[in-house]
Amino acid sequence: MLCQSHKHGPVILIALGCIVILNAAFLVSIICAQESAPSLTFQAFTGLADIYKRGGEAPDLVAKLNTAIDLIQQAQMKRNGGDDTQAAALDIEARTQITEVIGNIPAAEQTADRAAHSSTLAVILLIPVSVVVSTFIFYVALRTWRAYGRLKLYEMTIIEKKKAQD
Repeated sequence: MLCQSHKHGPVILIALGCIVILNAAFLVSIICAQESAPSLTFQAFTGLADIYKRGGEAPDLVAKLNTAIDLIQQAQMKRNGGDDTQAAALDIEARTQITEVIGNIPAAEQTADRAAHSSTLAVILLIPVSVVVSTFIFYVALRTWRAYGRLKLYEMTIIEKKKAQD
C-alpha cells in the first residue's frame, strides 16, 4: 500500500526484487564455494536415493546430476592437462547444476510422499471392493448352482412321471 501511494513504487519493488535475487545467488555461490564438488555430489545422490527409497522417481534430477558428474570429470581431465581456467569454469557449472538438484530434492520428496500415500489409499480402497466383488461372484455362482440343481430335479421328476405313465 505504501508503494502504491508513492510515485516511485514500482521502481522500489523492482529494486527489492533484485536485492532478494542477488542475495539468493550470493548464498548459492557461498554454498558452492564452501563445499567441494564431490561432497555436493554425495549430498545430491543421498537425496535422490531417499526419493527412490520412498517410492518416487526423479529422472530429470538424476540426468542433471549425471551431467554434473560428467562436468566434474571433464574438469579433472582439463586440470590434469594444465588448463586450470577451463577446469574452474567446468567446476562452477557442475556445482551450479548440483546445487539446482539439491534445491529441487524437497519438492521431489513431497511428490514421492504423495504418490506413496495415494498408492496406499488405493490399496486400502481396493480391499473392500475386492471383497464385495468376490462375495457377489460367490452369490451368483451359488444361485446358478442351485438353479441347476432344481432344473435337474425337475427333469428327474418329469422322467419318473413318464416311466410311471408307461
